Amino acid sequence: MNDISKGATPQTPRRIGILLADMGKFNRNIPILQYLVLHMNTLQKTFEFEFLPVDPESRFIQMFSDRSEVETEKDTEDGEKLRKKLIPAFLEDYQAYLKTEIEDFEISDQEVPEHFILVTTAQFRNNYFSMREPGFAILALSEWERRFAPPSLIEYILTLILRDSVALVSPSLEASVHLGTKGCLCDFSQSLDDVRLKVLNGFVCSYCQQALKHDGFAALADELEYVLKKDWLGNVSEPFAPARLAANMGYNLFITKGFIMTRWEKLRSLLTEQFLTQLIALIAATIAGVLAGVIVAYLLIRLGLHP
Repeated sequence: MNDISKGATPQTPRRIGILLADMGKFNRNIPILQYLVLHMNTLQKTFEFEFLPVDPESRFIQMFSDRSEVETEKDTEDGEKLRKKLIPAFLEDYQAYLKTEIEDFEISDQEVPEHFILVTTAQFRNNYFSMREPGFAILALSEWERRFAPPSLIEYILTLILRDSVALVSPSLEASVHLGTKGCLCDFSQSLDDVRLKVLNGFVCSYCQQALKHDGFAALADELEYVLKKDWLGNVSEPFAPARLAANMGYNLFITKGFIMTRWEKLRSLLTEQFLTQLIALIAATIAGVLAGVIVAYLLIRLGLHP
């Protein structure tokens, strides 16, 4: 556990249930996303993220399948229906679904999270990428484009999950916060392109720090900055670093730009790994050769021999 987390909030961790809709070609990378999201549980103490099952027959979840368009505007009939009827009905049904699963499998932990984030590759018709209702947030990432990288799509998702988690537990930061762009986690961003600055900076501004303290989360700002800096990802040359494990599972965080690795990105990753391996072997062989030469020369001199 890192030093930052030792000073974390004394409250019971807030459980955040992560739900996944059908994400099309990104589905193959879901294990990597799951690993990195759950790794954030080891880096801070305010949130406990958990991936939860979804009912494959749920019409609500199906609404947000890959590339689907969803109306969310409050002043439209469909948007009003989503917010006032569909989401509350889904949350009620989903709580019942989870309790049934707990009973059927005789799970010891009988409690279920109060907060949920649905991650999707659907598209909101207003071109926003996030919407929030009490206890529930939805990320819609259909508008992602390769030009938004770096950082990688997965790093965007990690950051947006943290942002929505803050919004779900902190009343002061549940809505849009800043008029200006600060590179803060809680910056108002009209498009995914604008999110890049908050993903790259890993910053929580003074206003948001005070708001978190006001809401009873005095240590959360430090925790968030530690996680957002992403030094914990390491690099692909470290055997047990999260970045290396992600690369081994097929997603190089420092090369991949889109939903999946292209053939060129796979080749670059392979060449990079082979180059490093060969470079290390060459250096080792060179050092060994030089040492051997020095030892032989020393022995010849000591023995009074001439080559």
